[in-house]
Amino acid sequence: MVKLAIVNMKGGVGKTTTSVNLAIGFANRGQRVLLVDMDPQGNVAHSLKIRAQHNTIYDVMADGMPVEQVVRPAIRPNLDVIPSSNVAFGLENRLAAETLREKVFTRRMREVAAYDFVVIDTSPAMSLLTVNTLLYVDWVLLPVSMDQMAIIGAVQSLAGLKRVLGAFESPEKRILVLPTMVNAATNGSKETLAAMQEDPDLAGFLLPVSIRQDVKLGYAAASKQSIWEYDGRTRAAEDYSRLVEHFLEITAHAAQENGAAAAKN
Repeated sequence: MVKLAIVNMKGGVGKTTTSVNLAIGFANRGQRVLLVDMDPQGNVAHSLKIRAQHNTIYDVMADGMPVEQVVRPAIRPNLDVIPSSNVAFGLENRLAAETLREKVFTRRMREVAAYDFVVIDTSPAMSLLTVNTLLYVDWVLLPVSMDQMAIIGAVQSLAGLKRVLGAFESPEKRILVLPTMVNAATNGSKETLAAMQEDPDLAGFLLPVSIRQDVKLGYAAASKQSIWEYDGRTRAAEDYSRLVEHFLEITAHAAQENGAAAAKN
């Protein structure tokens, strides 16, 4: 089971858009997917037209409600969802006395194994929910939009990620950086991409895939649809399809490597 977090401490970089479209993209290719919203803003529920007043990630984290009781099944073929809501803003205080509160999510998800992918959207902050997510997943995807402040935010997010993993002696994560909102016709995008390729902190994680700027991504979100459902002929649909295929390829390769290493041991 591939466990993937979409993380960035800066908002407005396409984090939820990427989470939703990646999850649906995997599901469209026959993968069994669980999409989890760990952001109290609850944007995943808004994006997929899910009512999330009750039985959300808050109930799993705060009250130990079994995961199967909060999962919204078959939101799309092969896609289940655990939504969030603004009630989750209270989790920091609610979990204050919990033993190893940074690993509550890992404990709650221990019996969840019926999926090929778990995709997790996170808040734009190194909150307790984000830390719980980072300690659970194996892969971290960092969307970075095409402006200089986004690069600063990405570097800060990477530094925060490394501090968290180091503090808890967590196993190494596979980190990927995804350029988003790319407009190759503008000097701004060209300069930002060049800066990312030259940045010593980001360059080694940079994906060979990027998401071009496309107004129809906004229209799709407003229509509560994935980009393929809204208009599969768009640039963004093409780019997210490439991202899905690339991710399926590299995760399959990683699984083969892990299997070979385990066989040797």
